[in-house]
Amino acid sequence: MRQKICGWFFVFLMTLAGWSAQGFGADIDIGTVTLATRDRPVEVQRFAVRGEGRRPAVILLHGRQGLDLFRVFYQRTAAAIAAAGFDVYLFPYYDDDDIRQLKSADAAERRAYFNRRIGDWSALVGDAIGDILGRPTSSGRIGLIGFSQGGFLAVSVAGRDPRVSGLVVYYGGIPGLLKVEATHLPPLLEFHGDADRRVAIQQGRELTDWARQLGGPAEMVVYPGAGHGFGRAATADAERRSIAFFKETLSDAKP
Repeated sequence: MRQKICGWFFVFLMTLAGWSAQGFGADIDIGTVTLATRDRPVEVQRFAVRGEGRRPAVILLHGRQGLDLFRVFYQRTAAAIAAAGFDVYLFPYYDDDDIRQLKSADAAERRAYFNRRIGDWSALVGDAIGDILGRPTSSGRIGLIGFSQGGFLAVSVAGRDPRVSGLVVYYGGIPGLLKVEATHLPPLLEFHGDADRRVAIQQGRELTDWARQLGGPAEMVVYPGAGHGFGRAATADAERRSIAFFKETLSDAKP
């Protein structure tokens, strides 16, 4: 319990301080768009720099608690990435039934539920990728950034979808049978705290090693003393590194 409180303390500090995506940058347009998927239309919040032109995109995948509990944190992250020249989509992959099921489940039930649903969620994100890449503002390049459970999901999507050009994972790992099924991963940047008791640091190391075995570049950044969620300094450093990483991996726009 103590680790959970400490791990997310910075998130709540941001909320109390009044940090909001709307106030983060005057040049950021924040709006709602609907992405088409085979399962259902998905309404998402999009963050984009004002102006014409084609830009690379980033899909942000939330953790187990969904978007609402840490919405300010996710919005601020999206706004910061968008300010660097990306269209960022906060993607709510849960449907109403997912929310009901996960609210009433214990830890073991949640893990089993994730294993049952990860294939459907991966397909949903894959459909969203197709919609985003088909938009007139798309440069033809897209990356994923996932937090905790969203990091596992991002790995699942990227391991099956060659359209993903860059992958940022916060305290995640390799999901289920993906290690057997996947033959590639895009360039990877993984962040982990060495005091994480929810997703052990070894899972991050295994993910990074596996990505290298598949032939792609992979970097793991470890924050000493950090748990499952980072403090102010580590959060700022990870954000800066993520933006630089996406600038490098998503920079080559298709004609």
